[in-house]
Amino acid sequence: MQTISNRTGRRFGFTLIELLVVIAIIAVLVALLLPAVQQAREAARRSQCKNNMKQFGLAIHNYHDAQKTIPMGSGRDGGAGGRRQSAFVGMLPYLDQAPLFNLCASGGTAAAVNGTTVYNGFDWVPWDNNHRAVVAKIPLFLCPSDDAVSADRAKGGSNYRFSRGDTTWDHCSQWNGNGNRNRGMFVGGTGNSGFRSFASVTDGLSNTIAMSERIKVKGGANSVKSGAIAKQPAQGTYVSNPGACLAQVDGQGIYTVAVGVFGGDRWADGQSTFTGFTTVVGPNKPSCTDPAGSDQNDGVMDPTSWHTGGAHVLMGDGAVRFVSDSINTGNVALPTVTGGPSPYGVWGALGSINGGDLVADF
Repeated sequence: MQTISNRTGRRFGFTLIELLVVIAIIAVLVALLLPAVQQAREAARRSQCKNNMKQFGLAIHNYHDAQKTIPMGSGRDGGAGGRRQSAFVGMLPYLDQAPLFNLCASGGTAAAVNGTTVYNGFDWVPWDNNHRAVVAKIPLFLCPSDDAVSADRAKGGSNYRFSRGDTTWDHCSQWNGNGNRNRGMFVGGTGNSGFRSFASVTDGLSNTIAMSERIKVKGGANSVKSGAIAKQPAQGTYVSNPGACLAQVDGQGIYTVAVGVFGGDRWADGQSTFTGFTTVVGPNKPSCTDPAGSDQNDGVMDPTSWHTGGAHVLMGDGAVRFVSDSINTGNVALPTVTGGPSPYGVWGALGSINGGDLVADF
């Protein structure tokens, strides 16, 4: 006896060819949609990164309202490491981190991870893994577009940094502010050299960069995008010709010389290599420091990011702007200056607080 399906010539299910066609269509749709999904995710991460910087802008202004100064880029109350604590330390109460700030200020055994070491207030160094502030990991300090893991996993890292301006030397903590060579908003050291106010920014807060972002260094880093920094050329060369830093990488952004694997993995450290940046050669360009150097040296340390085409900057007035990799950098073969207009174009002018530059649109 024939079944109904046989009598009517109807069949059920798919042939192999039909199944392959369906699979091919699905594969094409996935290939089309996946980049869009990735772009949407990066857009969300970029937006979060921008919002983080807005919080820093509010904190800086609230700090200035209360203290009448801009936070010190490096330095606190003296003692061990007194020149190495970053502006983040002073800003903690204005970033909803008052308990952590109080712990830093009060010290005692409560500040110790082991519960036994006695700390005397701010008398601690930002590389001491036994201090709770040093190892504290604060989500606000991290850009979601960057890998959360840095080279030094024990310490709390940061993707955000404070401007040392259009200078290549003496912006490290032991000399920060020396001889007016640091033309950025954030200085350090001791005495009057350690403080600036909004009144110091004669170029205008809306024309001056306060903060930016930089990729945290990864273990085994050897490239611009992994956060490494070249240990070439010598200080005398990059001071007189910062553009020499650009020759330290190959066509893929991989360094061809020895590198330093430090930077961004200590939010509490005021050294430029950890929480400072310069405005010299442009965003997402190679960085360099002295061959003899450790993390205590100065150099060219411009912003880097995983955002396509540039990096975020926080202006002195609290606005967040996106700066293109192709921003005008003037003549980077000219030496660092201590007064007058920046030789490094619009980018350098944005870093200087009092160069008298006329900043074009960017």
